[in-house]
Amino acid sequence: MNAKELLESYALGDRDFSKRSLAGLILTGANLAGANFIESDLEEITLDIANLEDAELNLANLIRANLSGSILIQANLNGTILEQASLIGANLSEAFLIEADLSDAILVEADFSNAFLTSANLTRSRLCRANLANAFLTGACLNGADLRGANLVEADLTRANLTGANLAGADLSRANLTDAKLNWANLANAKLIGADLTGTYLSTLKSIAGTDFTDARNAPNSVELVSMDELDSNSAMTGTTTPPSLE
Repeated sequence: MNAKELLESYALGDRDFSKRSLAGLILTGANLAGANFIESDLEEITLDIANLEDAELNLANLIRANLSGSILIQANLNGTILEQASLIGANLSEAFLIEADLSDAILVEADFSNAFLTSANLTRSRLCRANLANAFLTGACLNGADLRGANLVEADLTRANLTGANLAGADLSRANLTDAKLNWANLANAKLIGADLTGTYLSTLKSIAGTDFTDARNAPNSVELVSMDELDSNSAMTGTTTPPSLE
């Protein structure tokens, strides 16, 4: 099925495009709201500024797909492979991305507010200035993720792995970071006002310059925190300490 056939079929009322081979199609600006692409091969498809609200995309292959500027409000992407996909400025508010693979994806300024990202793989994803307010990220893997300036207000990051993540300037006010891992993370100028840090791994951080722990639950005191800069200054005598692999 080519792009023209798909759009004509949709216009005639067809919504079932599941288990189809649609790799590489160009569907810029297409209206495919409510369409079913379950288990379809959509590798390298172009769906920028498309309307995919309420679409079913679970278990689909969207590797290196272009979804920048697209509308994916309340879409179902559970188990979807979005590795290296581009979703710059996409709206995924209230979307379901449970156990989705977003590793190395470009998610700059994307809206994930109130989205469900439980156990999602966001390793090395680029989430600069992304909106993750009230998002459910329980058990999510954010190793090496770029979250500079991201909005994580009231996000649920229980047991999330943020090892090596860059959270400089991010707002984690009232976020739940219970049992989360923040080893080697950069928290420079981050806001953790009222955040829950019960059981959070904070012993070694890349930077804590300007970090605001005001009213944070179980916040560490300054003597409990060690920055990489401090480790580097002592490495000549103690041996260089290197962060764990982010693979």
